[in-house]
Amino acid sequence: MTLETPNSGAAIDQVWPNFLVIGAPKSGTTSLYHYLSQHPDVFLSRVRKEGRFFSGVGDGSVYWPAFYHFDTAPDVSDYQALFADHDGQARVGDVSPDYYAYAAIAARRVMTYCGPDTRIIAILRTPIDRTWSHYLQNVRRDAEFYSFEKALADEPRRIASNWGFQWLYADTGCYADRLRQFRDRFPGMLVLLQDELDQDGPGTVRRIFEFLEIDADAPVTVEKRFNTGGIPRSKMPILEGAYDHRDTDSFETLHAELIAPVTGVSGATSADGVYPPIQDDAVSIPPMAARTRTRLQARFEPEIAALEDLLGRPLDQWRAS
Repeated sequence: MTLETPNSGAAIDQVWPNFLVIGAPKSGTTSLYHYLSQHPDVFLSRVRKEGRFFSGVGDGSVYWPAFYHFDTAPDVSDYQALFADHDGQARVGDVSPDYYAYAAIAARRVMTYCGPDTRIIAILRTPIDRTWSHYLQNVRRDAEFYSFEKALADEPRRIASNWGFQWLYADTGCYADRLRQFRDRFPGMLVLLQDELDQDGPGTVRRIFEFLEIDADAPVTVEKRFNTGGIPRSKMPILEGAYDHRDTDSFETLHAELIAPVTGVSGATSADGVYPPIQDDAVSIPPMAARTRTRLQARFEPEIAALEDLLGRPLDQWRAS
C-alpha cells in the first residue's frame, strides 16, 4: 500500500493494517491472534502479537516499572519492521489490547494512518472476571506486590501518576466509553464476547472471517486456549497481603528484593514482558473474596448498562444472580 505518511510527507511503500483486534486485555485476544494467524489470507506479525504503535505507549509518557519489559513501536520505521514478512495476504492485522486501553489516542491515529475503512474487532469479558484475571496475571508475572483489595484501592493514585493500563485493573474494565471512540470513527466494527468464544469457538472465528470478507471455511484449529490464568502456590502470600505494608517502596525496590534473587533475573526475559511459563503443578485460579466481588458488581453495573446501550443488546449473563 502506498501512503502519504503524516511524518514524512513523502510517498513510500508501506504496509498498514486493514483490521485491528483492539482488546479488551485478558478477554481472549491472544487466542484470537493464534486462530486468525492460521488463515491463508490473514497476515499478523510473526515478530510479536502486539504492534503497540497507535496507542503512543512508546513515547515514554506512561509509567511502566523498569523490570517489566514492554516492546513498543515508537515510530513508523519500528512499526513497519513488524510487517516485513507480509507476502500479499489480503487482510493485514494487529492484535494490541493497548489500542483499547488508550482508545482516544489510538482511534485517532488509526484513522490518520490506516483510514476509516479499517475493520475493528473487540472481544470483551465480564468485567469482574476480567479484572481478577488481569490482576492474577501481574502477580504471576512478578509485576504486582499488593493484595487485590490494596491494588484496587491504590488505583486512583496509579491513574494520577499515569501508570500503564497493565496496573489499572478495574479501570481497564470500563468498556463503553473506549469502544465509542472507535465506533464513532469506523463503521466496520465487530464486538464479540469471550463467552461466545468459549461456547462456540469455531462459530465465533467464522463470524470474524465473514466480517473480514475472507474464506469463512478455511480450516482453523481453535481448541487450545492461550495465555490462560492462574498463579502458583508460591504467589499466594501476595494475595493475602504480605507486602501491603510496603506501600512506601517502589515496585522496582520490591522486585529487586523479592524477585530478582529468587529468579536470578532482573526483569522479564521475552519481548512481550512475559516471564517464562511457570513450571509448577500447583498453578490454580483462586476464588475472589465474595465481599470484593459484591463491591465490584455494584461498581460495574453502570458500565454494563452503558455497554448495553452502546451495543443494543442485553448482557444479563454479566450480572450477579
